Amino acid sequence: MELERVANLEENEPSMTEQYAAARLLLRDALKATGRVYLSYRFDDHFFSLSEVEKLSLLDGIRRWSNLMMDFIAHNGNPKNTKDLVRYYLSRLNVSVPPAFIEQIQDGDIVEIYGSDSKRLFFNPELFDYSSYAPDVMFSKQWWNLYDRDTGISAKIQKMAYSTFMGLNKHPFRPGLPVHKVKEIRSQGRYESDVEIKLMSPVNAGDTIVGVAALERFTMLTALTHAHIHS
Repeated sequence: MELERVANLEENEPSMTEQYAAARLLLRDALKATGRVYLSYRFDDHFFSLSEVEKLSLLDGIRRWSNLMMDFIAHNGNPKNTKDLVRYYLSRLNVSVPPAFIEQIQDGDIVEIYGSDSKRLFFNPELFDYSSYAPDVMFSKQWWNLYDRDTGISAKIQKMAYSTFMGLNKHPFRPGLPVHKVKEIRSQGRYESDVEIKLMSPVNAGDTIVGVAALERFTMLTALTHAHIHS
């Protein structure tokens, strides 16, 4: 009887395809709550080429971000208030960044938090204004696999991120990088922007560094919007 019950549970469990479709609908609702309609290219959909572990990680990323956004707004949060949104994210995940980082956030800034695997853990919804990537790409690829930029600048960013995870950067710091051009390399839109990385900081869970936060300013240069379709 127990084996039969387990078999029935597995049979009734949604398939990966169904889970992915539901996650994208949840993401669409979350973006709608921020005043956006998410536009993507179906050609970017690479979910089904991922391993099972990668699929589960991706689903978790989409759900976590979307539920966080919906909960924040349900508690009367203003998604345009990036300072409050970042504080809410940190409190929900029981992690922290030094107050000096949050104090520097201004309207229109982009805040991204990356884990030790260099994949995004968090970003404020304004990033979608400068991205034509589908959500499966946004949440599953390392940043250096998403954008083309000066190789010297990329190497410096990687070195600073590594040093931060190693505990050598304990406080927010200015990376000292010039404003530089980044271009999407895995999308149909090939959005291109100038990016200023204003500040970087460790993200801590107690005494453990679990992420690196970046405070950025984007300026859109070019975008092939004629091929955009609703996802």
